[in-house]
Amino acid sequence: MKTFKGLTLEPETAFYQIAVMIEAGLIISVTDGEDHSDLGDCILILAKQYAEAAHANEMENRK
Repeated sequence: MKTFKGLTLEPETAFYQIAVMIEAGLIISVTDGEDHSDLGDCILILAKQYAEAAHANEMENRK
């Protein structure tokens, strides 16, 4: 099974995990403190990369 940084690329699980990552990134981003904002940004970037990998995997599976 293909993964992205150890996370499954199976659509059902990937969608849920991406949603959780976005939620965590947003929560961290709105907390006070500059360090937390950077961490939130990193989590959101990781979620974006994960979504792109899951999309690419699904497109490959459809061929």
